[in-house]
Amino acid sequence: MGYLWGGEILRVNLTTGEIRKEPTAPYAERLVGSRGINSLLLYETVGPEVRPLEPGNRLIFGTGPLTGTLFPGSCRTDVLAKSPVTGAIGNASIGGYWGPELKFAGYDHLVVEGKADRPVYLAIRDETVEIRSAESLWGKDCFETPGALRKEIGDRRVQTVCIGPAGERQVLYSTINSSMGSVAARTGLGAVMGSKNLKAIAVRGSRGVQAADPSAFLAGCERLHQLIRSTPMYHELHTFGLTKWQDKEYRAIYSMMGEPWAESLRLQEFMETNLYKRVGCFGCPVSCMDSYQISQGSGVVKCSPYADLTWDLRNPDLLVFWEVMVMCQRYGVDARSMANVIAWTMELYERGIITEDDTDGLPVKYGSKEAILEMARKIIQRERIGDLLADGLVEAAQRIGRGSEEYLLHSKGSPIDTHIPPLRGVSLATAVSATGEGIKGCIVSEFGTALTIGQTQDEAKIQKALERWQENARQVAGSPQAADPRLNEGKAAYVRHNEDQNGLGDIVGVCTWMTAFMGLPINVEHMAELIAIGSGTPTSTERLFQAVAQTRHLQRAYEIREGMTRAQDILPQRFYQQIKPEMAATSRVALSPEELERLKDEYYQLRGWDVQTGAPRRETLERAGLPEVAADLARRGLI
Repeated sequence: MGYLWGGEILRVNLTTGEIRKEPTAPYAERLVGSRGINSLLLYETVGPEVRPLEPGNRLIFGTGPLTGTLFPGSCRTDVLAKSPVTGAIGNASIGGYWGPELKFAGYDHLVVEGKADRPVYLAIRDETVEIRSAESLWGKDCFETPGALRKEIGDRRVQTVCIGPAGERQVLYSTINSSMGSVAARTGLGAVMGSKNLKAIAVRGSRGVQAADPSAFLAGCERLHQLIRSTPMYHELHTFGLTKWQDKEYRAIYSMMGEPWAESLRLQEFMETNLYKRVGCFGCPVSCMDSYQISQGSGVVKCSPYADLTWDLRNPDLLVFWEVMVMCQRYGVDARSMANVIAWTMELYERGIITEDDTDGLPVKYGSKEAILEMARKIIQRERIGDLLADGLVEAAQRIGRGSEEYLLHSKGSPIDTHIPPLRGVSLATAVSATGEGIKGCIVSEFGTALTIGQTQDEAKIQKALERWQENARQVAGSPQAADPRLNEGKAAYVRHNEDQNGLGDIVGVCTWMTAFMGLPINVEHMAELIAIGSGTPTSTERLFQAVAQTRHLQRAYEIREGMTRAQDILPQRFYQQIKPEMAATSRVALSPEELERLKDEYYQLRGWDVQTGAPRRETLERAGLPEVAADLARRGLI
């Protein structure tokens, strides 16, 4: 594989110090790249006998064939391990510049196993790979560590990923942070890295990425950059960023739920006063991240953390939002999970389930600036109640008891957004997701029409808003009614389609925000065309979609092998009651458990999974080119 792919998989054993390399080609021929190959590497090496924070777990980083090229958004690296949050699949994606640099050094994937007997970091410079002492770095935060590494290595162009003190302490929702602010946030991958005594990975490459036809590849990439810049959505994202876009979305959805309290938020004023610039990852024409410089600290924010740290905490103070956001970035914690855990604690306090005796004397009231900041600090430090909450929602609820489990908002252990209930397709996508987060199965039309439904009870206006999406819904799901977030019709087909469509970037190494997911024009035809030009090998759209489906089946098989069934594809019980019935425009929105079960049946049938167990059928796995996975599950009596 002389073109596009780096050519090698790098394996590092921190227990023995062994470093070895093997060709990528046998894996790429089957699963293309990135998340697909990562998933097979995990399935092959980490069985049910290995616990997430044990040395036998693998921490796997994977790039795709387009990572590090001039293709728009070619920055993504998939990160995968057995998750301490879900107990099975732990997936996150990281942008920035680190993944391209790994490709420039000649590696498509990095697999880390074992545990060092002291803090270490990996130093990778082309063919030279070293395990070095990180004892001088241990305890440094995610802002300090990249600079310290560049100084020690003597190269300011080194790209790094690292954990902060939260990852060192194995806070269950700690993160892996790149040096430019992009974060592998969900499913506790920072805790896995910390469990291995691995502080950071520093990479410098000089080999670049080669294309079979450089001129044609360059021309094709430039054409796509121009195409993106010609769209209205590009101008909206480039001008306003994702934060403001999500503010508009959340206002509408919370209005659908009868909770328009956050009209007091003044995001526009906050941005005008404090926004420093927009920041973009490698190869990004959009620059969707907001960079702020204010007295509470400098940093970047993309989208969800803004909503989670304001709406979910009933916190209208954007300076508090920003202070917690910077704390999370500095110390390496997932801001969305942090917000969810604090919001749950606040609800327990407001309901009298816990008292100040449980919270170290702190009144944990909704919207309390003192409570939000102090709870965040305690969790990061694992101090008293923070130590309990640092082990995640499910563990904390089991230890607190007293009915606290009733108020959890999670799927498979992963905190989930409070805005999901009005959106039936997103609800299904969340329930069946491998990680408890349904972002890849999201139905964009549901968010789009929610902007209208949340602002009016006039059915004529709602139907007019739906018209924009109905033709797409008919083509994708077989029914124009699938575009309506209040109806079940076509939702299973829509979710499957969106999982496949939005999973393409995770296979080839391209940011999903460049695609139809965010209203931008990059699609599978562009990806297949440029991979074919760049690699010199014919590549079809069918081949890329096949790799996405293979990955979905492979991750589902891993879940099944870990003991999961359709019984785990659920939503919190309170989601079925959360919408206020007096809201006329939303009276048909609330999803019942029985309706979710019927939608799951439809989804499993479309995927080729057993309706009774949720496991991929043997013929499905064999048809997908995964005969060894089918044989493994059959040997275990799981299919």
